[in-house]
Amino acid sequence: MHSRHTRGVSLVATVALVALAPASASAHRIHRPLRPVGPHRLSIHAQPNPIVAGDPVVIFGRLFGRDDQNRLVVLYHRAAGSPSGFVPVQTTQTDASGAFEFSRADGRVDTNREWYVASAGAASASVNERVAGLVTLTVTGPGGVSEPDGSVLYTGHGYVYTFAGSDDPGPSGARVLLQRQAAAGGLDDWVTIGRGTLDAGGALSITHSFVIPSSSGGDANVRVFVPADGGNIGSPSESFSYEIEQTQNPSLTIVPSAYSIDERASDTINGVDAAGGGQLLTLYSHLARERFEPVATTVSGAGGAYSFPVSPVSSTYYKVSSSTTTAGRRGPTSGTTGSTDTTGTTGTSGSTGTSGSTGTSGSTGTTGPHGRRATASAVAFVGVRVVLSVQTTPTAINQGQSVTFSGSVTPDETGRNIYLQRLNADGTQWHTIAAGVVGSNSTYSLSCAFYEVGSEAVRVAIVGSPSNQGNATAPITITVKAIPAGQLPQ
Repeated sequence: MHSRHTRGVSLVATVALVALAPASASAHRIHRPLRPVGPHRLSIHAQPNPIVAGDPVVIFGRLFGRDDQNRLVVLYHRAAGSPSGFVPVQTTQTDASGAFEFSRADGRVDTNREWYVASAGAASASVNERVAGLVTLTVTGPGGVSEPDGSVLYTGHGYVYTFAGSDDPGPSGARVLLQRQAAAGGLDDWVTIGRGTLDAGGALSITHSFVIPSSSGGDANVRVFVPADGGNIGSPSESFSYEIEQTQNPSLTIVPSAYSIDERASDTINGVDAAGGGQLLTLYSHLARERFEPVATTVSGAGGAYSFPVSPVSSTYYKVSSSTTTAGRRGPTSGTTGSTDTTGTTGTSGSTGTSGSTGTSGSTGTTGPHGRRATASAVAFVGVRVVLSVQTTPTAINQGQSVTFSGSVTPDETGRNIYLQRLNADGTQWHTIAAGVVGSNSTYSLSCAFYEVGSEAVRVAIVGSPSNQGNATAPITITVKAIPAGQLPQ
């Protein structure tokens, strides 16, 4: 018994030295997981998977076999593209049941990698951790004006927008795609509208002028995307929803009081007719992929100002037309006729007098300008946001326990994709951690297990479509309590 204990201590000391050695120590690199050489076997789990660079990872499992408690466990990793094999990165010990856990495994995980653990002469299978780069995005318009999510952008070469940000840990020279969601396609169907590359510091910048307004296919969702490479899986930024408007017609402007409203809310379409007051104005509207139809008329007031109250139930496109009739006057049709001379008297042999000449006719008057003046405004897009309800059960959980998020979407969005998102550690971006589809009666249910101890903020979100703008619930706090490793799901 004494000799067996001595051998155990020697093994612990040797493995600990290996685990704590510098990653560059080639003597400690292993090209494949060790194979079991004794009666033990090891399980391994990595959660969550995939992650975004910098998100925490919890690795846990169990050692099965005799004398499985208080055993040293060594965690190895091999980063994507590394030619040097596996490197030991952390150590821990099994508990009384043989279970183990590495919280925030490997510190900060930025790239794809493989994990495995070794203990008591046994090695687990390896697991692949998929890691997306942390892609940030900001948008500025003419003059460097910030254009946050929900802003109004304009078409035309006079309106140049800059999409800038970074990719961590993006490699220098990597491709970056500026993408707009295809209105007629699926919710994951993105069309590339611009391209760029990462500089040596991982920064990106793409300039773009829009040609197609929102009125040609619905709410405009825009993002940047870094395609997969050897180090990371395909990495999108957050998507921004914009209303992209035609450039204003100065003869007849159109401006909604709000470009984005909640479902069942009201709005007002305002503008100015440059022809002044007293002009007859007609408001036209249509939904996505439909034709314009007249919906209301009014007369412009002082200075040509007008307004139309509206209450759209779905995202709607509006335009206004103005027409006025003014009759021209004609000039006189003819001149007066000259007088006829009298006939001379007849003498015994006298001559007959001559007749006077007829006066010429006056010129015909010209017709005044046509009385119809028709002017059309640009098209204005009013996005109607869906309304999300959510119930969360429960909000305080143990490690590894699942939380269910359920609710409804108004108006009916059956068949749409819906997402559960986590706020990153920096509090700057929301990352998708689960996805589902809105079911019958426009209801949904999403479930996700949480392993990182502490509190984190999550939300339910749905992106925009041709019919309605996207929206998200208010942040929901989930509190995760630590439990013994042996109680984690195996």
